[in-house]
Amino acid sequence: LDLSFCLIGDSGVQWLAGLSTAPALTSVTLHLPFNLVRDAGAKTLVALKDAPALKALAIGLEANEVGDSGAEALAALKDAPCLTTLTLDLEANRVGDAGSQALVALKDACSLTALNLNLACNLMTEDCGRALERALV
Repeated sequence: LDLSFCLIGDSGVQWLAGLSTAPALTSVTLHLPFNLVRDAGAKTLVALKDAPALKALAIGLEANEVGDSGAEALAALKDAPCLTTLTLDLEANRVGDAGSQALVALKDACSLTALNLNLACNLMTEDCGRALERALV
């Protein structure tokens, strides 16, 4: 689903959380750049972890306003029971050191075999970036 440049905001992503109740849904791709999505919207999207058969999830939130608390919430996607592939594109948001460090927990997800994480152009420090690289490699 591509909703690029639609300016849907946090309230607009709320209906996407309803996908979590689809019993046979195995793959979801949400392309949501330039939509004024903030932490509340990112937290709403975490409901997708409850989709019972979801194996592949890609969320593109490039150029939004997601900060540390939104990134910390997205780290809960590690608890999705069947998820094997996760792509989170948070380029050009407001994620700092705390949010990016929370996302490192994704590597410990028991079912996850592929993780793609883009944190380019955010607010984390260089030291944090190096620490993330060491933790995820």
